[in-house]
Amino acid sequence: MDGFLATWSFTTAATLTDRDPWQPPKPPVFVPGGSSTPPPIPPPQAPPASIAVDPIRRVSEVMPAPNLDQRGNPIHWEPTEVRQGLVGHLQIVVEGIDITYHGDAETPFPSFSRVEPFGSDQASIQLPTITAFHQPGEGWLWWCREGANVDIRLARPDGSTSSMFAGVVVALGHHEESGVFSLDCLGVVFAADLQLRPPPFLTTPQDAGRIVPAVLNAAIGRRFEAIPEVFTGIPVSVLGGWESRASGWVQRALATLVTGGSQWTIACDERSPQLLTKNVDHISWSVSNGQRGIDVELTRDATQAPNVIYAEGIGPDGGRWRNARYPNWAPDATPDYPNTPIRSITVGWTDARTTSGSGVSTWQAKAGQPVTGRFSQQDRAALRRMQQAAGVLVDGVLGPQSWAMTFDTGANTGTLDGAFIMPVAYSPSVEPRLFGPDGDDLGANPEYAPGVLRVERYINYGAGATRSDGVRASEEILARDSNPGWVGTVTMSLDPEEGSRLETVREGTNGLIRNFRGTDLKVHVARVEYSAESVTATVDTNARDYPTLDAILDRDREATDPARSYRKSTNTGELSSDRATWDAESPGGRIPRLALFSNLWTVIRIPVAQYGSIVRTEFTSTGPARAFSVAVFDRPITAAGLVSLVGNPLWIPDADDAPEGGLTNPWQDSSDALDASGLLMSWGWAKQPAGYYPGQYSDPDGEDASPVTGRMLDDASWDYSSTQPPWLWVAMIAEGSTFIEGRFWHGVS
Repeated sequence: MDGFLATWSFTTAATLTDRDPWQPPKPPVFVPGGSSTPPPIPPPQAPPASIAVDPIRRVSEVMPAPNLDQRGNPIHWEPTEVRQGLVGHLQIVVEGIDITYHGDAETPFPSFSRVEPFGSDQASIQLPTITAFHQPGEGWLWWCREGANVDIRLARPDGSTSSMFAGVVVALGHHEESGVFSLDCLGVVFAADLQLRPPPFLTTPQDAGRIVPAVLNAAIGRRFEAIPEVFTGIPVSVLGGWESRASGWVQRALATLVTGGSQWTIACDERSPQLLTKNVDHISWSVSNGQRGIDVELTRDATQAPNVIYAEGIGPDGGRWRNARYPNWAPDATPDYPNTPIRSITVGWTDARTTSGSGVSTWQAKAGQPVTGRFSQQDRAALRRMQQAAGVLVDGVLGPQSWAMTFDTGANTGTLDGAFIMPVAYSPSVEPRLFGPDGDDLGANPEYAPGVLRVERYINYGAGATRSDGVRASEEILARDSNPGWVGTVTMSLDPEEGSRLETVREGTNGLIRNFRGTDLKVHVARVEYSAESVTATVDTNARDYPTLDAILDRDREATDPARSYRKSTNTGELSSDRATWDAESPGGRIPRLALFSNLWTVIRIPVAQYGSIVRTEFTSTGPARAFSVAVFDRPITAAGLVSLVGNPLWIPDADDAPEGGLTNPWQDSSDALDASGLLMSWGWAKQPAGYYPGQYSDPDGEDASPVTGRMLDDASWDYSSTQPPWLWVAMIAEGSTFIEGRFWHGVS
């Protein structure tokens, strides 16, 4: 037969059967790779008699200052002393098993690295005695699995040891061509980087010496001892999340933790990390530039030396700062209402009856009326016309509502035109103008030097940092980094004068390069790569962390500092939607103190921005404290318009006048009309008025409410977009005459 031909037919109806419900497959059971508490490290073992071991020896050459020929090259430059000695050998231990001499063969010198911050970085251990036919993790190779603890130590002839690398196995490698099996490892702190840091629920600023250890100590199954808390004097707050635990937020925080010119770092000897300041003074090793066995490759790049730093942050109160200046801004110029809020000026009143002694004259001058000091019938008629035009109660009585209308309270502060963002730290040589505290141009800067290259940086200090915190930290960073310094590598196949390169050259140490460009150059070690042939140190004269140096060496201009936020280039034609608004520490978003007459709406306009986000709203009524209602609009609104839309939202009718079905919220009842009128936010109505913070008018029936405090504090955020930028219109009404003031705290765009 060439094939099969068949016909299928179904004659039964589909029915539900009583079968077990579907169950998802169970995840595989992983064999534990290593203990979170590493097993004890055995003493170094002597090599088997069948193995000829070549121990590590130290060879150092002490070089004199060179004599140079006419071209600047050394003449007859020979060492004055050669220092030699026995250093010892490396001991390699995996999960408590010493594999230095594995399978009657010496394990090759591993390649490994250490970095500042965090200590042990990466390691690769080759095991030629394990073939492609062996099964790692089973039998006599039970220790050869992911997660196993790894220690590389230097064993000295006197029996002492020191840790060179402490980490965990993260990968098994098989190389077909060479037939070599390898263990790839991560340092103990970097192993915590495999875990993500979830977003925190509480972001209250705390000392960095408490938060940084807490973030790292929270790693599940960590292979290092708990990092002790220290006091740094630098408050920080943890925001964001879902990033690597060590190289994410912690690395960015360390990049800006600078006090007294010293940067904080995480140093880790073996499995004991500590938060401490960098040692930038003690010299641990020295070499001579140009000597045999020493290869010095350094660069000095002015584009990586900022002399201007812009910054922003979010203060503990939730307000955003950017160090903005407002040269055209002025304090509200409205004179104080010349009476108690409950009293009004009527026909016949004179200056003598006002609290200021000149209340009537002040109003007459602003209203364009003859200044007589007595409120006349002509003044009353002029006031009625003004009230009619402004949409307030037309009664010819000069009360708080009409006083605010006359003086345009809230809108006579000037404008945001001309506002600009000032650097928080800068070198005087690159700033052409001098500016006052409010942004006033004071003239040319005599220290300005046009020939100096201006290099700008931006730092986002995140939550919990006040502007003064940002200024202090930025000035520290500028003092350290404005000199580009020398950055690069020193590769040593011979040893420094002080001892073996394995012992003296570590991350966090300082070295001296003699005879470099006419001087002895002190450098700080940020990373060290160790191999059998040489040691390569990544060094910097400014003692910056390795991620910073790595970016400089790669000429990655947009990632020079881990604290620097990502910024898309505008050369692609895509522009950021971020726009400058106002600083929370500036006068922007403030409602000046003004009087409110009992149960009358008062509307003022205040300058803000075209659009933005408010993260805190705060109002206070005093003299006396009253319950009140507040509303914010994106377009002009009048008191008369509010009366027609919501009336008096604080009004509680008598029992005979109560509406059928009970009292309802007028802000909700008129929501469609209010939306059309540009309502952005509102607070307070009869059954829940504002002015009871930190308590609340909690009983819907108006019984047993908290006492009136006159305060309202709302941390709920809300967005705005003005139809007539930069203005917003703020409407206020109180259940009795009072004074009121407030503020909108701006958040991140």
